[in-house]
Amino acid sequence: MRDLPTGPSLLALARDVLLNDLLPLLPEQYRLDARLVANGMAIAEREAVLGPRLGQQILRQLEALYATAEDNALARLSRDLRVGAFDGSVPRDRAARAILWRLTIFKLRHANPRFLAANGFN
Repeated sequence: MRDLPTGPSLLALARDVLLNDLLPLLPEQYRLDARLVANGMAIAEREAVLGPRLGQQILRQLEALYATAEDNALARLSRDLRVGAFDGSVPRDRAARAILWRLTIFKLRHANPRFLAANGFN
């Protein structure tokens, strides 16, 4: 059991203070840096809220694709993509494409959920 407020709530509060209370007090030359820190805090908050569940599903799909539980399955997929191992014509290639799609959505959910929402992905 965790104490309240939760980690994500503390990140949201700290980000709010940074953007609304501290940012206006900073000299112009430091405001971009403060916004970058605030964006990093927002990403960390979303990662904490969303948790590792989807990432674990992607890893399981990679394990199924390669029929092995290797630690570097994502690196293997990247390598295979670079050398053109998938041309999209067989079920294994379609599975790789599905993994890439799911991985892209996963990464955007953490890094840029507004882009997903603006393009009809909720």
